[in-house]
Amino acid sequence: MNGGTARRSLTAGEIAEILDAVVLGDPLRTITGVDVVDRALESDISFVGDAKNLPRVKQSKCKVIVAPLVVKDELSAYTDRTFLLVPEAETALLSIAGILRPLRARPRIGVSPDAVVDATAQIGANTNIHPLAVIGRDVVVGHSCEIQSGVVVGDGCVVGDNVTLHANTVLYHDIIIGNHVTIHAACVIGADGFGYRFVNGGHERLPHYGTVRICDNVEIGAGTTIDRAKIGETVIGSGTRIDNQVMIAHNCQIGRHNLLVGQVGLAGSVTTGDFVVCAGQVGIADHVHLGDGAIIGAKAGVHRDMPGGQTYLGSPAGPVAETTRQLMALRRLPEIRDTVRKMEKELEGLRVRLQDPASGLRAETGVKPDSRDSAAA
Repeated sequence: MNGGTARRSLTAGEIAEILDAVVLGDPLRTITGVDVVDRALESDISFVGDAKNLPRVKQSKCKVIVAPLVVKDELSAYTDRTFLLVPEAETALLSIAGILRPLRARPRIGVSPDAVVDATAQIGANTNIHPLAVIGRDVVVGHSCEIQSGVVVGDGCVVGDNVTLHANTVLYHDIIIGNHVTIHAACVIGADGFGYRFVNGGHERLPHYGTVRICDNVEIGAGTTIDRAKIGETVIGSGTRIDNQVMIAHNCQIGRHNLLVGQVGLAGSVTTGDFVVCAGQVGIADHVHLGDGAIIGAKAGVHRDMPGGQTYLGSPAGPVAETTRQLMALRRLPEIRDTVRKMEKELEGLRVRLQDPASGLRAETGVKPDSRDSAAA
């Protein structure tokens, strides 16, 4: 729930009018808040995104639910609730949350007297530099930016227009940030990469003379680190979305509109095409390329180039169909082991019969050797 001041209460009918929704149930129910369906109170509005989540409504105190039109025929069991039916439930609910729980208004503080701004820095119009932020020498900051408390913008950085740097983010020297970029709290952009060579019995650090360039319309989650290039640039392409605690090493080249989910790690010089997705905890080895539209499933380990337009799973990662077959086979290992043991016993029995047909027959019938046969022998 956002921290803004709540607007007046709304009835279900008023919300339906805002959303252009179909109303099933009492349109006069009053709503003052928004929450997820499991925790929503009777005065809250919530949503379900599909039919499989409808049963959660029965356990909820919530009386007004936004739901997709496709579940209309399944609502006869929920006559004590009011449903607002729309094409896309979550999007509709968030638009109502913006009315009932609006975001706080952007302050207009300009350059705080408690910020440290070098005299050589250029600060654009309508930009806020919050208390305890530090702006270094020869920095250029565009218009309508938010530089929050504890942010450090190193010498020579260039920050575009409409950029938000949340608290305690650090831009090392000479970093380039495009327009309409949001970098969440405690990110570190432009630290030296993990580059060493073994010399005379020890690890000698390699210098990093490059930079990091963040293109337009990028969002970077809290606690993410992006290392500067040894030479040239580490690049994050326009429209890319990076989750919290992602690690991007030196000289990586990330394409446009990528999605990198939490705890993804990219080793040095990884390159990606456009519209690539890396799910949580994916690890990519150095110099690997991911083609346009490649999807890497959670916890996959990628050690070689992955062509675009496919989904990959596993470690080492492979095409989803191939990896799924391997995983299914692994689950059957105990059954396969028992089958092999049974077959081994059967083969041993066959071996005995082939070597001594008579003893094999006695073993099968349980007949003991006749003493007279033994004497005759």
